[in-house]
Amino acid sequence: MELKRTLSLKDAFLLLFTSMVGSGIFFTTGFVLKSAKHPYAVLLCWVIGAVFAIMGAMSYAYPAVMYPHAGGDYIYLRKVYSPLLGFLSGWAALVANFTANIAVLALAFSKHLSFLVPISTSEPLFFIGPIPIFFGSYQWIGLILVWGFTFINLVGVKKALRIQNTLSLLKISGMIVFILLGFSIGKLNWFHFSLDYSNIENPPFEKFEFSFELIKGILNGMIPVSFAFFGWNMVTYVAGEVKEPEIIIPRSIILACSAVGIIYLLMNVLYLGSSDAQTLISSKEGVGVVASIQLFGTNAKFWMSLFILVMILGSLPAMIFAGSRIYYAMAKDKLFFSSLAKLHPKWHTPHNALLFQAVYSSFLILLGDIEKLLYFMTCAILLLSIFTSFIPIYLDWKGVPTVFKIPFFPLPPLIYILGTSFLILYLAFTSPENALSGLAITLAGVPVYFFMKKLEKNSNLDIKSK
Repeated sequence: MELKRTLSLKDAFLLLFTSMVGSGIFFTTGFVLKSAKHPYAVLLCWVIGAVFAIMGAMSYAYPAVMYPHAGGDYIYLRKVYSPLLGFLSGWAALVANFTANIAVLALAFSKHLSFLVPISTSEPLFFIGPIPIFFGSYQWIGLILVWGFTFINLVGVKKALRIQNTLSLLKISGMIVFILLGFSIGKLNWFHFSLDYSNIENPPFEKFEFSFELIKGILNGMIPVSFAFFGWNMVTYVAGEVKEPEIIIPRSIILACSAVGIIYLLMNVLYLGSSDAQTLISSKEGVGVVASIQLFGTNAKFWMSLFILVMILGSLPAMIFAGSRIYYAMAKDKLFFSSLAKLHPKWHTPHNALLFQAVYSSFLILLGDIEKLLYFMTCAILLLSIFTSFIPIYLDWKGVPTVFKIPFFPLPPLIYILGTSFLILYLAFTSPENALSGLAITLAGVPVYFFMKKLEKNSNLDIKSK
């Protein structure tokens, strides 16, 4: 039994858009500003980030059209390079990419809900060695969210997409309303965008001038910006359910990346025009809430906090939907537990893969704080994405025919590969322990791969003996 191709251009676009746009846009600008110093430098970071995302997305569209099956990087790396490299990609998604992101989003929702409703935090319930296990209000709310959205995904793709699309439209509408109101009635200070603050008392930002420090600041600012854009590859994980993948996948990628880039740029203009650098950088509530208060008054804090909750809700089901398809694809290739390859007889969804993902994510939720684990994995995830982005160049060199041509090839994959390589080197230089830990966790998948291969071999021998 195969997954059904039910995703339209609208579905693919909304899935991509909602995966890319998370709560990060309401916090990231503070980190970027700390490095880039001036509004124009910050905006340049976001422009470069949008271009970077489109380059990577177009590179991913190439193998997605050639191999339109559920599983994303796992499928492409397995088919083009080796089953082991494909497995390591799936292993990284399992250990900390998708499952950990699901857990972080669930906990983030609980945390932001506590800004509106009194929710008590909890002390560790017990320890597994040095690892604390929490089971308080934050965990309960997170578990309800994960299992609720898992059940919705389990009972049918159409039902899940209906809810997903509704949340996506709320996210899009809310951001558009914020932008329109911000530019029409918001208290913007356009002096913030001056190139020279010599005539301004108490300048809000540093002077904008070309220098080595400016270039260094932009390069440093690109790191959080790149993470804010990540999610542009989401549609490739569900390529097996996309109608006319050779048309819809490239179009949805270009439309989603362009739309997100424009919205991010406009929102940053509002942020930077609302407050001075010190206010935006030092706020614990995030630049989104601070800018809303400055633009519209103190009552805006409630509405912006509420909107951030909607943003998180819009991202969580997309992660659950796409992540389960990776384990399903791995199991289908007999590189993971075979039961995860089964589709529900009534709903035609990978129900076992969804349940497996929910159980593992639930365990991570009980850890209380897994942001360090995500940071560990960043270097390894980016490294694997380089291999995927190199596929168009590799297959073109091999003379493999394709119906999809990347515009201005080979510039898009080359730009993405060079940019990602810089990020990896930067992470390895600034935090070698975390970078090495991420690589070690990924390489831990190697013995797991050979163990699963051994199980498959023994299973085949048992069948033959009977």
